[in-house]
Amino acid sequence: MVNVLAIILLALMLAVGRDRGLQSFFTILMNMIILLGVLYAIALGLPPLPAGMVAGILLTVLILFYQNGNNLKTQVAFGAIAVILVVLFIIGAALCMAGHAGGYSEVKINLGEGLFLDGNVNLSMLQVEITVILLSLLGAIKDTAVAVTSAVYEVHRNNPHLPASELFVSGIKIGREILATTINTLFFACVGESLLLFHIICYWGYSFSFILNSKALYQVLLYSGIAGLGCIAIIPLSALLMANVLKRNGTQGGPEHETDHH
Repeated sequence: MVNVLAIILLALMLAVGRDRGLQSFFTILMNMIILLGVLYAIALGLPPLPAGMVAGILLTVLILFYQNGNNLKTQVAFGAIAVILVVLFIIGAALCMAGHAGGYSEVKINLGEGLFLDGNVNLSMLQVEITVILLSLLGAIKDTAVAVTSAVYEVHRNNPHLPASELFVSGIKIGREILATTINTLFFACVGESLLLFHIICYWGYSFSFILNSKALYQVLLYSGIAGLGCIAIIPLSALLMANVLKRNGTQGGPEHETDHH
């Protein structure tokens, strides 16, 4: 069944996106290979956090420069993503350690499969949790970064006389429109991921005070909170960097300045 769905996806991507659709499909396959490689490396004993960092770098380079081309827009987006990842990685790691967020929550550990878990696994669950936050954050901010830098670039190309401050304002206005959709996407992803958890909570009759102080709720809020902060912070940073780079380089825009390689 999975093979059939993959073939349908490939056919639709080719029909709608043609060459870019095929390229996007190959990007998805390479993303899967990278993530599987990370899981295999962790299974062989590599610490989860370094493995996740390497995966994050590879995924960012692949998605930005292979799928979107090596140009000024993707280069600036990469810089903005790197800054946000470093800052929120520190915040996320600190919150994980302060809240002891690693491992199974007290809700999930009481499920049937909790009886079959080995408590002597030689693996840092705190590092696993931080790695999950890092990769989730990357997925949330990369599209927004590219969208904002591309929008500012197009505004500058059509209005090369605009100062950096007005380009920045244009990027912020465009980013606001993207932000509303992105936050809603994160919200529904969070709700969808937590449906089983909500069912378990209702089935076992946990009290509201227990849930309010549970690791399960803390983990959900940590994922969505860090991703939401990233989506908000990436907009002004991308717009600021792009506006200043364009004015500093004196780029006038136009086809000759596009260096996409597909």
